[in-house]
Amino acid sequence: MTGPEAKELLKKYSQGNCTPDEKALVERWYLSESSKQNIPEGQDDFSSEKIEMWYEINELSGIANKSRMPKIILWGTSIAAAILIIISIGSNFFPEKEIKLVEKEIAPSIYDKNPGGNKAVLTLADGTKILLDDANNGTIAEQGGIQISKAADGSIIYAMPEIAENSSGNILFNTIETPKGGKYQIILPDGSKVWLNSVSSLRFPAIFNGKERKVELSGEAYFEVVKNTTQPFIVKTHDMNVFVTGTQFNVMAYTDENYSATTLVEGSVNVSNHNSNMVLKPGEQVVANEGANLRKRITDVEQNIAWKNGLFQFNDSDIRTVMNQISRWYDVSIEYQGEIPEKYFGGYISRDSKLSQVLKMLELSGVQFKLEENKLIVLP
Repeated sequence: MTGPEAKELLKKYSQGNCTPDEKALVERWYLSESSKQNIPEGQDDFSSEKIEMWYEINELSGIANKSRMPKIILWGTSIAAAILIIISIGSNFFPEKEIKLVEKEIAPSIYDKNPGGNKAVLTLADGTKILLDDANNGTIAEQGGIQISKAADGSIIYAMPEIAENSSGNILFNTIETPKGGKYQIILPDGSKVWLNSVSSLRFPAIFNGKERKVELSGEAYFEVVKNTTQPFIVKTHDMNVFVTGTQFNVMAYTDENYSATTLVEGSVNVSNHNSNMVLKPGEQVVANEGANLRKRITDVEQNIAWKNGLFQFNDSDIRTVMNQISRWYDVSIEYQGEIPEKYFGGYISRDSKLSQVLKMLELSGVQFKLEENKLIVLP
C-alpha cells in the first residue's frame, strides 16, 4: 500500500466509513507493529506514513489522555476462544510504555460457565404460568378471546382482539418475567416491541383499552413503541414514569442499583417522578435516585443499549456495575472479600462469551476471582 493510499484508508477509518475488511486491515497493522515496539518513530523500518498512521490511530482509539483509576479495555474478537486485551494504567499512551496489547488464548477453567439465553415465564391473568423457553412455536394460550403465540424467533405475540375483558368486566393483566441468565422479546397487543434484560418483569394488559397504554417494569427493558398520539404509552417503575406516544428508548430500573435511568434513542419522551419532570431528546438520559430530583445528561446511547445488541459495554464503569451485569447474565451471586477494588473499566465483549473469557480479562487488571459453586467471590 502506498503512502497516499494509507492516508486515505486512515481518513475513512477515522470517519467510520471503512468496510469490515478495511477496518480489519488497519487494526491488524496496528496490532502487528505494537507487538514489536511502543514508539515507532526513529525505527528504520517505519515510513513517515506509517508513523503518522500509528499516532493517529492511537488518537482515534480514545485511549490517550485517560487519567483515573486503572482501567481495562476489553475488545471481543470473532475468533473462537481468543480475546484481544488492552490494559491501560496511567495517563498517556506515548511516550511511556503504559499499554500492553495481548492476544490471549483462553484455556478451560473452573470459570467456564455458559452465558444466558432466551428464558422467561409468562403468567396469565388466571395464574397459569407458561415456561416460554420450553413452549413450542405457534399458539401457546388463549384468554378472553386473545390469542397468544410464540414466533419462530422465540418472541411472544399477542393478537389484537376487539374485546379483552372477563365476565366481570375487569381488564386481564399478564406478566412476563426473565430469570438470571435470561432475556426475552415480546410484542404487545398494540404491536409495540419490548426486549427484556435478565432479572426483569413487565406487567401489561392483554389489550390496551382506555386513554392510555400503561405497563409496569422492574429491571431493564428496551422499547420500540408504536406511535399513537391519542393513546400515550406509559412505563411505570418504582421511582419514575416514562410518557411516550411512539419512540425507541431504554429503561433501567433495577432495585439493587443505586439509580434508575431512561435513555432516549429516537423520538421524544417525558420522564417524571414526584419531584420533577423532564423532556428528553435523542442521546439524552434522565437519572432518578430514590427521593431525589431527576437529573438529565448527555449519554453514550450505544453503551446503554449494548445488552440488547448482545454486548457487555462499559465506559468508566466501577466494579460493582460490572459485577452486577455479570451476576445477572451468568446466574451467579457476587461476594466481595476484603476491600472492594477501586477500578474502572471500559470496552466491550460479546455476551455470548463464556464466564471464563470475561473473568480472564478482568483478572489482568489486578482483580482476582474465586468461584465456589454458584458464588463468585471478588478478591482484592
